[in-house]
Amino acid sequence: MDGRPPRFAVAGIEHLHVFELVGGLVGAGAIEVGHWGTPGPLLDAYRQWRPDSAELDLDTALRAEVDLVVLAGIPSERATHAATALRSGASVLSDKPGVTTFEQLDSVLDAEEASTGRWWVLFSERFCNRAVLEAVRRVHAGAIGRVVDVVGLGPHTLAAAQRPDWFWSPTTSGGILADLATHQIDQFCAIADPDSKAEVVVTSSSVGNLACPDHPSMQDVGRLTLAGGGAIGSHRVDYLSAAGLPSWGDCRLLITGTEGALEVRANVDPAGAPGSEHLIQVDADGTQRIDTSDVQIDWAQRLVADLRNGTDTLLSRDHIERVCRLALTAQAEATPWAAVSD
Repeated sequence: MDGRPPRFAVAGIEHLHVFELVGGLVGAGAIEVGHWGTPGPLLDAYRQWRPDSAELDLDTALRAEVDLVVLAGIPSERATHAATALRSGASVLSDKPGVTTFEQLDSVLDAEEASTGRWWVLFSERFCNRAVLEAVRRVHAGAIGRVVDVVGLGPHTLAAAQRPDWFWSPTTSGGILADLATHQIDQFCAIADPDSKAEVVVTSSSVGNLACPDHPSMQDVGRLTLAGGGAIGSHRVDYLSAAGLPSWGDCRLLITGTEGALEVRANVDPAGAPGSEHLIQVDADGTQRIDTSDVQIDWAQRLVADLRNGTDTLLSRDHIERVCRLALTAQAEATPWAAVSD
């Protein structure tokens, strides 16, 4: 790029995460050349937020030789756009899930292998939360000894009236484990095996529809367990958060080590301390709340540097592939929730 700022285009505006992705990139010095999306309230909000962004389709953006394509469209369509962009020589930053089938994953990986570009999937519940970032850093620094157990909880508010049609079908959304649980899988792998050297496997998974009778194929709850790197991971995701919760979800991360424990209350501390991004550490010296306000959220700066330098500091290819493959495996092998409850 000869020292110039990277240029990017947005292909698909179907999830609020697009504001986080674009805001981060622009804040890191990247330049948006345009966007396209399906007409609707989210696209209207994007136009108001980015009034100087031109409206152009993916082919036009690629002919303009953008360096990066940001994908936040319908999940089942992201892989096709990613492969197209990679084959043109552009890199890709995708919202999760980056893929919804194994065939899509293999197609994107093949396109990346033959491309000069990179394929990134941003797992925002780690990279956009200071408490999670600091917890992972402390684990790697040995603050709680060897990690033996990880519990990840990703509850969400359903907000049914705001959901588009594609949200209700696992065919287009990918299913609750292939979608939401990618966050928990990413965190487990980053904690238990950050170098992607150990085998990590799905040992059980289940999905169900407990509170959405009007959408029988929709999955509003899912669970999975992982094993690898000497640790066990137990994870649950759902759309069962009560409307009175002052956040979209009371996400938790509990990490147990041989010399202590860490707990993240990512978005809210119900009936506890105000604010978000709470981190608690327990070790031989006692219990303390960790102030994470100075932790830098720098994923966009690192991605821009990787684009310019051809480096791999943000997320390795192996990590992204493993997270996606584990999520797809958990989804494909999931048993019905009732079978677990009986």
